[in-house]
Amino acid sequence: MDIRTATTDDVATVREVSRKAWTEAYADTVPESVIEDAVSEWYADETMDRIIGDDEQVCLVATDEDGDIVGFAHGATDNGNGDVLRLYVHPDRWDEGIGTNLLETMEERLREMGAERTQAMVLADNEMGNAFYADQGFEKTGEAETQLDGATRTENVYAKAR
Repeated sequence: MDIRTATTDDVATVREVSRKAWTEAYADTVPESVIEDAVSEWYADETMDRIIGDDEQVCLVATDEDGDIVGFAHGATDNGNGDVLRLYVHPDRWDEGIGTNLLETMEERLREMGAERTQAMVLADNEMGNAFYADQGFEKTGEAETQLDGATRTENVYAKAR
């Protein structure tokens, strides 16, 4: 496995990995139409082109031995804080350490950009995502609310100091 900075050529595959991960992780709690709308909006070509070209943001992909994208992470810094905004691994490749490697690389990049702590937010309904961050040494520091297709959903906020 290799982790590298994403390029605009990766956007369609990143969108598909994210769609599959969301569909699997939230099959029982988020309607498929909501997932489709969210993924289409969040990973639109224009949005991803802007993210990839922004020096204040990090966009990484994990590739397998064949060069296929199997995971993706997006992060940014703000006033000494690093935020893991998104981290997804293709469901067929869960439990292979890809997410851990993506997160470790993201934390390193965010530190290089001046982050003294890293935080991540995960929908409370995502049991696997919450367990992942706890297993990676993040501590739950609070809760927030987010809107998803007009519904208010709870997100757990996790943080990890340097």
